[in-house]
Amino acid sequence: MGGRKRKKVVKRMRKSIPKIFTCPNCGEKTLGISINRNEGKATLKCGRCNIEDYVQVSRVEEAVDAYGKFVDKYYGAEKTVTANEAGRNSSEL
Repeated sequence: MGGRKRKKVVKRMRKSIPKIFTCPNCGEKTLGISINRNEGKATLKCGRCNIEDYVQVSRVEEAVDAYGKFVDKYYGAEKTVTANEAGRNSSEL
């Protein structure tokens, strides 16, 4: 006699936040991030080209947030908007 057929349970893999990131300097996936929450600092260091930098982080930010700040800092995207530029942009809309 045949047994009862059961449906197989398919477990979906949850995506996790990566621990190693791509270095903007050399292009390899060797950039490690260590966060010191007491000091509010994240240390980013590439294992290949030895680029090293520090980024300020808050207590709730994760490694991916520190990586985003580092990439913005590396490519020079830290721009401040002055009051004149903000007023000009809102009047154009």
